[in-house]
Amino acid sequence: MPLLDLPNELLRNVSEYLESERDINAIAQANRRIYCLLDSYLYRYNVQQSGSSALLWSARHGQEATARKSLREKANIQATNDDGQAPLLLAVEKGHKQVIRLLVDKGTEVNAQGGYYGNALQAASARGDEAVVRLLLGKGADVNAQGGHYGNALQAASARGYESVLKMLVAWVLSHHKGNACMAG
Repeated sequence: MPLLDLPNELLRNVSEYLESERDINAIAQANRRIYCLLDSYLYRYNVQQSGSSALLWSARHGQEATARKSLREKANIQATNDDGQAPLLLAVEKGHKQVIRLLVDKGTEVNAQGGYYGNALQAASARGDEAVVRLLLGKGADVNAQGGHYGNALQAASARGYESVLKMLVAWVLSHHKGNACMAG
């Protein structure tokens, strides 16, 4: 009996005996019916067997649909790659605003530490990305969090010459510490 003649239940059972994402994906690509049948299983398998690597990949490459599918299958939103970077930091480093917004809306830890920049706010500041800096601040990012190449977000914006971001960060510190910058950190 040809594979495509099998009922959906048997196709699902066959996929459960496959031993790699590559094999599951290969069968899923056979036709639209099998793809629709196995797509969520493939993401679930990735979460369970590959440490939510699909979410990490989608964050780095700006693939919002892939990130959504991965999160729908309970991907670890705080998973890290070999460099200690969580999905939010990967998305911020590349400026993928739709993925950043998705991760923030789903409750990612905005102050997670890791990677070259140390945290997402420092990465956004080093890129001069005012919209992302504003979003992260609004979600509780710590302006004075230490770590990474530049030390903190203020130093990153200053070192890279992003005056508008630097002004935004200083204004944030002053407004949230009743005008006393010495109380900020």
